[in-house]
Amino acid sequence: MDKSAEKRLNKIYRLSDDITESRARLLSITYSKDKSGLTTEKRRKNRIEDLTTDIDKLKLKRQDEIMRHYSNVKLTRKSSPSPPPTPLRVSSTPSTPLPPSPVPQRSRTCTLSPSHQSPHPSPPPSLHRSPSSPPRPESALVSSSSSSDIRCEHSNDQPPEELNIWSTEPVSADEKAHYHKCKQYYDIIQQPLVSVSEKIFYDDFELLAASLVCVLDQDASDFDPETFLNNIANILNINDITIRKIQNGCVKVIFDIYKNVAGINKKIEVKALYNSITDKILQSLGLLKVLFMFMGDIETYDETIKFRSQVTLHPEWNRIYGINHSYWPGVAPDQLDRGPHPYYCPLGWQRFSFYVADKFYQKFKGWSVCYHGTKFAYGLSILLSGLKPANIAVHGGGIYASPSIIYTAHPRYSEIKKIESKGESTFFKDGKYVQFVLQCRVHPDNIIKIAQETIAAHDIIIDPNFNNDVIEWLIDAQGKTMMDFNDPNSTIVCTGLMVRVTDNHPGLLSDSQWWYKSHVCDNPKCCSLGTDLEELQEEKDNEETCNIIYT
Repeated sequence: MDKSAEKRLNKIYRLSDDITESRARLLSITYSKDKSGLTTEKRRKNRIEDLTTDIDKLKLKRQDEIMRHYSNVKLTRKSSPSPPPTPLRVSSTPSTPLPPSPVPQRSRTCTLSPSHQSPHPSPPPSLHRSPSSPPRPESALVSSSSSSDIRCEHSNDQPPEELNIWSTEPVSADEKAHYHKCKQYYDIIQQPLVSVSEKIFYDDFELLAASLVCVLDQDASDFDPETFLNNIANILNINDITIRKIQNGCVKVIFDIYKNVAGINKKIEVKALYNSITDKILQSLGLLKVLFMFMGDIETYDETIKFRSQVTLHPEWNRIYGINHSYWPGVAPDQLDRGPHPYYCPLGWQRFSFYVADKFYQKFKGWSVCYHGTKFAYGLSILLSGLKPANIAVHGGGIYASPSIIYTAHPRYSEIKKIESKGESTFFKDGKYVQFVLQCRVHPDNIIKIAQETIAAHDIIIDPNFNNDVIEWLIDAQGKTMMDFNDPNSTIVCTGLMVRVTDNHPGLLSDSQWWYKSHVCDNPKCCSLGTDLEELQEEKDNEETCNIIYT
């Protein structure tokens, strides 16, 4: 990656962080009993308006940077964004207040497509709108009883024909099986699994038609297409969106998006949409009961669902690495090829192996084992879907990995998640904490840098099997911003998901004692510690123990 591209990418990350912080402040001021020191209602409203405007500007800046990064097109905007139209009216009756919009509202083209006959018990709603009384801003989420000012594709004031968008086409058995796994994920995370066509990251792929698929945890009899259309358009800030069809069985909504965008810009828009998905947006989608969302071309979607039903985890290669097992450098007693770099059994971890390719050891001869930390939600989605991850973000010109799982398990790299819900307990038995790490293979020629630790562990041995000076690897990303694990020419492949479940915080394990002489904190933007650092230190001082649980 050249320096200008890296600089743009870093700017995108900074803008995303700024947007997240502004939204957090907005939520705090809007719904918290503590009004953040604002003594009057007028000052509070003014602060809300200021934050909303700031988020609007930051969002536009980030969108421009994403477009520049993927298209190398110089974009220009006026010095300040035009003010958004009057927001949608929101019902004031819900007992639980809905969060404010993740993005500013704009006029947009939203229509229902008249392509299918309806098995629905009642006729679908008309999109014709009559002028309503001045609405008051509260949220981007629209209740089914609210009025909308969203513009539609009707050139006159005559009400359009009632449109039937409910399809008689059944949801396939493969889809139902996949959506069942997505439902398990949704029940735990309260956010949807999001997938994208990996083809949009290929330079030689032309996206002729862009689709958005949403699957809901909702009965068809309670589903209002018009309200859902408005909410999705607001949350994702899509100006050009049409419902193509809705399938029953589960509520599966297929949208056409960016129909009025031509050529390569259609692919750029989908990339930008995918990269704009934040945790706050996922939370808003979760409130709409969206358990799965896909964006890209519908052909890839169908192929992905079929592939998921045929290729899942590779159970014959699953392993439990008990603490009493031996380890070895170089060629192991099992004579399996693990490349020229030393390999040590990841003691205390359980591996769920992925299917990567037929004749794996022939195709990946000489590739070394390394590890890459990941978030809980990401690891859980892999565990449930049974597939290797589609891609991984690239930072600083490459992908950072380590030959040491002890180093990778630091909370700066691998999120520590406290198991709290009943759904989580189902997956992790009697465990109280869980961590996920990706096990990967990389060809030695693609390791462009072998360097020392970068976590301020200067006076402590991190892993007795590796010198601190050679514990971090930088993998060549070949100029890509996202590394596609499905690409046969990828410089790194993901071969398994490593899982560690414990009955107490893993910071109490003997392998984790080096953390306290390195950089460790409970700031979630830096270290995903999963607990208060002072409380953990107190437990450590009291010599509390931690045991590994094998699920």
